[in-house]
Amino acid sequence: MQKFLIQNEFGQTQELTGEEVVVPGFEELQFVLHAWLYDSRGGWAITERSSGKRISSGPEGTEHAAPQQLERQLQAHGKEALMRVLGNGRLSG
Repeated sequence: MQKFLIQNEFGQTQELTGEEVVVPGFEELQFVLHAWLYDSRGGWAITERSSGKRISSGPEGTEHAAPQQLERQLQAHGKEALMRVLGNGRLSG
């Protein structure tokens, strides 16, 4: 596990402990897989560092499938749609 600094949705710096996730075709963005309260039992989320936006999430015990789920979502919606969601902030890469 690594520590990552992100900009949260309020523009404040926040520290996350997790693992970096790299998606082919989206290398200029940095995604972090980290613990998150998905439901009462816990879970995980993948957050984009420069925007602090949560891109994908799931219940505890499914973390192993998180990178593939993120890749499927990004491929289904495309880079242009993702960049609209992330806004015009600087890229994390």
